[in-house]
Amino acid sequence: MKKLLFATAFALFLFNHVQAQDSAYARSIVKALSSERMYGRGASYHGDSIAAEFLANEMKRIGLLPLQVNYKQYYTYDCYSLEGPISLSINGTELEPFAQYRVYSTARQATPAKLEKAKWKKQLKDDMWLIGVEQLDTYSPIVGPERKDPVCVEILDTLIPKRVRKIKAEIPVQFRHNYKSQNVVGYVRGVIDSMIVFTAHYDHCGTMGDGVIFPGAHDNASGVAAVMDLARMAAAQKPYYTMVFMLFSGEESGLKGSKYAAENPLIDYNKVKFLCNIDLFCGGDDGIMIFNAKSEKTKPLYDQIKSLNDETHAAKEIRARDNSANSDHYWFSNYCPSIFLLTMGQPYGGYHEPADKCESCGLGHYNAYMQMIKRLAFLD
Repeated sequence: MKKLLFATAFALFLFNHVQAQDSAYARSIVKALSSERMYGRGASYHGDSIAAEFLANEMKRIGLLPLQVNYKQYYTYDCYSLEGPISLSINGTELEPFAQYRVYSTARQATPAKLEKAKWKKQLKDDMWLIGVEQLDTYSPIVGPERKDPVCVEILDTLIPKRVRKIKAEIPVQFRHNYKSQNVVGYVRGVIDSMIVFTAHYDHCGTMGDGVIFPGAHDNASGVAAVMDLARMAAAQKPYYTMVFMLFSGEESGLKGSKYAAENPLIDYNKVKFLCNIDLFCGGDDGIMIFNAKSEKTKPLYDQIKSLNDETHAAKEIRARDNSANSDHYWFSNYCPSIFLLTMGQPYGGYHEPADKCESCGLGHYNAYMQMIKRLAFLD
């Protein structure tokens, strides 16, 4: 009996130890990707390329095979960066970047509709407008810039004096035509060549000049960490299905990297059992949301996840949503069963904010959620 109790205790210790190691590995990836040396993983200072090099080296280290030379699928797209000193003052009063005015490298365009709606606006130069807003928000465009359009710098209405005598601004927005970026892609050969694909975007909002860096721990270092953790586990065994792992740039500028990957395939979509995109994977107190969960091709997958959760009680709720162009699964849904999985609820540092840091990235539900995903992918 003592031997049985010892064996059971030892088995539980090993199980918990392995689980803890999974979370520790994920945390290490989040920490690396959200560090200042990545410059917010956007076009500013080529932060996306710095992150891509780190991820390619990590894929090689854990034993993935490259889908392209050096694990990189190169492409170009138009985007913006913000490099250099940034400042804005009105009537001699210096305003605080991000807290009192905002411009993203994902570049909100000063469209005619936006200009007409604004109660107060001021053209700084041909390619830039100041616009007063009631509240500064953090959205990204669904469709990024296709050409160099005037950029919108948003400022809180309450900070604009009745009489604006002098505006002094240094807003270092640079338009990058045919900016060279890359997706990072690897795989583990399975027993059969039918595939399960996991994806995530590794880019983020870059910098708002030299004073503001967007770390992007929740969005989406956390999703990348989950995909890399799955890759690490797949590489350590001989999976039944061939496992493909694709990490995209350009998501914050309008799903650019995934669109290129979908339209320039590195795999045979007819052999894909399903594609699971993971984006925003911190927090999770309120459960999991799955987009594109209601189509004929993906509802069985949603039902399987829900059944796993009914068995494990890992998530408070599994919520289904229709398909939407809100993350990188979207383009692939034209070719193979594709879902987008995100966590609902706290804790995390914020959305498209400088506060979205590693230390604010709650991974308390990580192991439980990953157990379901591993079983879905036949890795457990």
